[in-house]
Amino acid sequence: MGKFILLGSTCLVDSSLEPHLQKASSLGMEVQGRSIQSKEVNVPMSEQSLYDASIAALEQCISDLYDQAHEVSDSYMSFVDGVEGSAKGWQSRSTLQLSCTRKGNHLDLKWTGVRWFGKQSARTSIRVHIAKNATTLGYTEDKLKVFAKEWEIAEVMKAEQKLQVIRRQARHIVKAIISVRNAIKVAKANPGDSTLADDETDSE
Repeated sequence: MGKFILLGSTCLVDSSLEPHLQKASSLGMEVQGRSIQSKEVNVPMSEQSLYDASIAALEQCISDLYDQAHEVSDSYMSFVDGVEGSAKGWQSRSTLQLSCTRKGNHLDLKWTGVRWFGKQSARTSIRVHIAKNATTLGYTEDKLKVFAKEWEIAEVMKAEQKLQVIRRQARHIVKAIISVRNAIKVAKANPGDSTLADDETDSE
């Protein structure tokens, strides 16, 4: 990832946060003791811009985690394709599917089982939900073994260990985004103690 900001002090940020810096510059506002610097821009940031920049940085972390998940998925699928390419018969094919999707800031990294029915000439399949641990956000080997072939279970668990870490990181980052948004609501509800109300007035 490597793209973070630090509130309450000065630090370096990448160019993806530059729009927030430019907004702060146009407002001409300063929060005492708080500034963010990049190699090209050195301007004081308003309270709203600090919140916006922090959310932007956290959302970038989600994007980076999504990219990592896809790398894990691609690696696993390449392994499966390599084995199945030289295998004979549908019986040797994996009945486990891995999907990595993103909706907003939510990452859905899940394993799904596949069951086949009917004769070989007219077979149909259904997808079977596999439950993961609600606390650890991980899938157990016992549950994945129900659908994974013996030749792939080691690779499945290797991928799952990486995905579990990504899920746990994403959960904390989403909580952080929610916390920042809640902090904005608190500040706006108490305009006498915050510059957010002034930000809104100046931006109109």
